[in-house]
Amino acid sequence: MYNLNKFDDNGVCWPLKLYNQYNSGELEKEFDKFKKLSIKNFGSVKSLKPHLLSTFFDDLANDKNIIAAVKQVIGENIYIWSSAFFAKAQGEGKIVSYHQDNPYWQLTTDKVVTAWVALTKSQKISGALEVVPGSHKLGIIKKLDVENARKSYLNGEKTTSENDLLSYNQNLKDYIKKNKPLALEMMPGEFSLHHVNTVHGSGINKSNHPRIGFAIRYISSETQHFEEKSDSALHVCGKKNPYYKDEMPPTKDFSMDSLNQYKLAMKSTGVFGNKKY
Repeated sequence: MYNLNKFDDNGVCWPLKLYNQYNSGELEKEFDKFKKLSIKNFGSVKSLKPHLLSTFFDDLANDKNIIAAVKQVIGENIYIWSSAFFAKAQGEGKIVSYHQDNPYWQLTTDKVVTAWVALTKSQKISGALEVVPGSHKLGIIKKLDVENARKSYLNGEKTTSENDLLSYNQNLKDYIKKNKPLALEMMPGEFSLHHVNTVHGSGINKSNHPRIGFAIRYISSETQHFEEKSDSALHVCGKKNPYYKDEMPPTKDFSMDSLNQYKLAMKSTGVFGNKKY
């Protein structure tokens, strides 16, 4: 357990509890509901920025306890830059190789934090999120194996193995050998926060149940993308930045307005990485 008050020292805190409490299995059921609606509307499961399509996951991304914790870390002026599901079925063999988010995201400040919400039980055996506390103090440890992550994403490139939920390698194997990661085991309805420079990853789900996480990426209003002259994001609180066109929360699940907006939002820099999330 790492206290929120020690976030500056550790670059991570967990476990924190959502403000809203959910019945057993409710979060997983909402994920399954989202999958069905996504397949109905798109023909596939959309895992990037689901908070723009689902009122439930929009509410979850704006949970009072998450926002209060994010404010403590990056201040009062906040946007939701991105979100994503990270789902690992039992026996599927998927991993997330160890990495820092910063070199992938190409943002102008480090006032960036991820909330990782457990939708199912997340344990070491099921491929829980793992982090190296204190690693955020090192800056970017190594470059990626692509020159420009944004351009490589737009070109549909992937350099990692097929079972890796990331697209590009940061090659931190030597660092991990010397710095043992810590598994952030959580129950449904608990969440963690980690800094944009914190080394993290996760292993194969060897349990008999799915391991599903919902990651929300929050940025301070002054943060922009190095590559793009403008962008879009969902404003949460505090000051806005004219750099960002406002993304709007859905008023109804997969409504025509939200579907049209989602298509536009898929051009934003908050959409990145492995297109097979």
